[in-house]
Amino acid sequence: MPKLRTERNAYQRQSERDGRRVKMRYRALDENGDFTLGNGHAYIEGADAVRQAVLTRLRLLIYEWWENIEDGVPYWQKIIASRDVEAAERIIRERIQRTPHVLSILSFDPEWDNERRTLTIRAAIQSDYGAFSIDEEV
Repeated sequence: MPKLRTERNAYQRQSERDGRRVKMRYRALDENGDFTLGNGHAYIEGADAVRQAVLTRLRLLIYEWWENIEDGVPYWQKIIASRDVEAAERIIRERIQRTPHVLSILSFDPEWDNERRTLTIRAAIQSDYGAFSIDEEV
């Protein structure tokens, strides 16, 4: 588990004990995954921030992040290579559930397209800030 995440979770727990609600705030990304800057649109909060966190966690490949090469989804190593649908779904569900501020997965509908060799993840997720859905092709 990355050190930064552990510290953030400790801060969240302390804030909850103190009666303060920690608002999740992320730098907003555009449709290409680049930062948005200026005009008051640089940050997102609440359910939108949790949704973006879930999507970026699903897009991160294992060994891709220099700060923690163990973090990420092993698409090539364990999902595509093994073709074990149940194991793949378990890995993806766990990745979603371990995102900060995710309370539960309300629905989960992965769609495998063997012809195009793609996986589309459709899910409804309950967060500390409300429910949202994702529809992501990987």
